[in-house]
Amino acid sequence: MNSIDKADGQTLPILDTELLSAFVAVIENEGFTAAARQLHKTQSTISQRIRTLEARVGTPLLQRTSRQLCLTPDGEIFLVYARRLLQLQREAISALGHGDREGVIRFGLPENYAEAWLPRLLDRFAQRHPRIRPHIHCRMSSELIEALESGELDLALTVRHANHGNGDILGTESLVWAAHRDFHHDAGSPLPLALFPDHCPYRQRALDSLTRQGRQWSLQYTSQSPTGLRMAINQRNAVTVADRRTLPADWQVLDEADGLPALPPAQLELHRSPSFQHPAGDDLITLIRELLTVEDSGADLGRSAP
Repeated sequence: MNSIDKADGQTLPILDTELLSAFVAVIENEGFTAAARQLHKTQSTISQRIRTLEARVGTPLLQRTSRQLCLTPDGEIFLVYARRLLQLQREAISALGHGDREGVIRFGLPENYAEAWLPRLLDRFAQRHPRIRPHIHCRMSSELIEALESGELDLALTVRHANHGNGDILGTESLVWAAHRDFHHDAGSPLPLALFPDHCPYRQRALDSLTRQGRQWSLQYTSQSPTGLRMAINQRNAVTVADRRTLPADWQVLDEADGLPALPPAQLELHRSPSFQHPAGDDLITLIRELLTVEDSGADLGRSAP
């Protein structure tokens, strides 16, 4: 990257956190408006920080048109280093022993995952960071992404949406048709469904699969809460879509043998606000990764050493 190389003896530009965070936020949010909302700044402030950063490194990092914002070749290279510099800053603070000062981490995730393994996650995190207080927000994935973009959350674990695929992929979820084990259905009648609202990616996968199959269906229940759907399924007269990881013990999986189409898998991803620099956040992310990995392997994380 010759355009930002400096000759020997020349003073290197100062790359402070505010400039780097603004640059990363613009890329991750695909625009200045969303980045400004996430960082609680005006759009003009974000634009000025990008201009300042480009002036300091001596090369354009972003290419702007009326319809598109993309990285220049130098910007592609610099983005890698910007993320590394922000990471190194968090590690440096942690290494000096200041990482566990009192603080709050605002973490959001879907309710069904909170029910499945959040207590174990919080217990392990509290052992390592007793002075950090996680604030937990349980919402649907699309709402969590909106909350992160508006600055209400620091971290969000979500199911990937087609129009929000810019998080760090943590794993793949196997989706299944599920019903109570005592559910029975006449194959000649429309399939009774209990699903989340319109903006749920599980719902979209279910309806798209039934449409491609030409299967008739009838939406009997809609709920934003997994608890509400679970109550509907336990009435023994409807089918839903669930990830195999969180399936209740008294439910059954329905598949092609029951006349239902296979469902495409879903991806779990983690979103992090570029303005969130607390070192304990890195440890929380590591614990989330470990938890998902161990559950995928069938082990019991709750009995493992902290």
